[in-house]
Amino acid sequence: MLDTAPYKTKLQILRQEYADRLLALKKDLSHKDNPVEKDFEEQAAQMENEPVLEALEDETRDILQQIDTALRCIEDGSYGICIECNQPISKARLDALPYACLCIKCAA
Repeated sequence: MLDTAPYKTKLQILRQEYADRLLALKKDLSHKDNPVEKDFEEQAAQMENEPVLEALEDETRDILQQIDTALRCIEDGSYGICIECNQPISKARLDALPYACLCIKCAA
């Protein structure tokens, strides 16, 4: 039986890190701390970064969902079981990616 306590702690820490990252990205996208420049060239430079920030925001939001799913799986006892083949996910994979919901074979 897999000891989920260390994974739960790791997931909670990761969740906080990604939640903080999401807040920072939202702040950057809203130009809260740095309003859009008045100079057209400066505006253009600022706007070039927005697609990258939006992609990072989407990725961060996706990882947060995966972390939340993993935490729910810990609570319901299904953590560490592949959602595709119902086989155990290797400890090495969970150590590297604690929010993994697929075994390495199904992920490939």
